[in-house]
Amino acid sequence: MGLFERMLELSNQGFACAQIMMQLVLDTEEKDDPDLIRTVGALNDGLRGTGQVCGALTGGMCVLSYYAGQGTAEEMADPDYDNLAQELYDWFKQLIAERYAGISCPDILEGDQANKLARCPGLVEETFGKAVQLLEEHDLL
Repeated sequence: MGLFERMLELSNQGFACAQIMMQLVLDTEEKDDPDLIRTVGALNDGLRGTGQVCGALTGGMCVLSYYAGQGTAEEMADPDYDNLAQELYDWFKQLIAERYAGISCPDILEGDQANKLARCPGLVEETFGKAVQLLEEHDLL
């Protein structure tokens, strides 16, 4: 099954932006972590439905953190973690600026809920791809 097909499958199961991105990460590692998927659900629809920041961006940040962030008291975040996060943010902001008015859900959807189906899957796929690219470039994946 391809990436986009897997994303659609997860969407049809009721998952959204950030949850889909984290499940894709878990899929690559053949792991199952419902607690993690439930937790990142707070980021869907622009911070749990507030529309503030696109869940594709926050989900992408979670993907970076999964591989580069600190997970235990003994573990240190990768030295490039902050730079990776900034690079993803700058890339996303530029991408969105070329297409829409801003990085919030209302800006991206432009007042039309039909745009959610037309725009969001592509943004999630592109952002996941960019996060993976950044991780690979820094030998973190």
